[in-house]
Amino acid sequence: MLETVFTLLTICFFARMSPGPDMMLLIHHAGCAPSSSGRGFFRGSSAAYGCIIGVCMGLTFHVSLSVLGLALVLKSHPFIYNAVRYAGAFYLLYIGYRCFTDNGGLELEGSAENCTGSTFMQGLRDGLFCNLLNPKVTLFILSVFMQLVGPDAALGEKAVYGSVIVLEAFFGWGLFVLFLNTSIVQRIYGEYVSLINKITGTILFLLGGYIFFS
Repeated sequence: MLETVFTLLTICFFARMSPGPDMMLLIHHAGCAPSSSGRGFFRGSSAAYGCIIGVCMGLTFHVSLSVLGLALVLKSHPFIYNAVRYAGAFYLLYIGYRCFTDNGGLELEGSAENCTGSTFMQGLRDGLFCNLLNPKVTLFILSVFMQLVGPDAALGEKAVYGSVIVLEAFFGWGLFVLFLNTSIVQRIYGEYVSLINKITGTILFLLGGYIFFS
């Protein structure tokens, strides 16, 4: 069992670190960091952590589908799969558009009032729907389960493996946001926020277009 858990952690780590919608959302929402006065996280970081929770909520849904075997239904019904896939593509295009129109950034020496980043609930909503409307996540998790977890495995054992996937994403993305909130990264973000937003929006547009037209 420990060998399977280690294999799951390794696979999920490399899959998570490849550039994708979740990473782009976190980069976009991590627009504010703790100030030099040390008074805590401002709204931008709050939005990034909200995004993490939203992503993990969506991931929990996909894991539940695989644990209960419902992902096979999605895989065997192309109409349902495509409907969810197109909805996800449109949402990526919408978020990409917001990246182009959002001037959110940060004042490194400012206060919370100077931060025009997203709120916690906006981050949670984006993370949830971006992950929830991505049936490829379900199929990825299903393929992992089919390779590593036997079909005769008990429901409780499958639930443990599913929990490992969600917890790995939660702590992994949390460390990623902490990295984004370092002073060096924040300085770069503060100086080039408009360019970073445009690059992020372009990547999300390309991802949405690829999903929609592929």
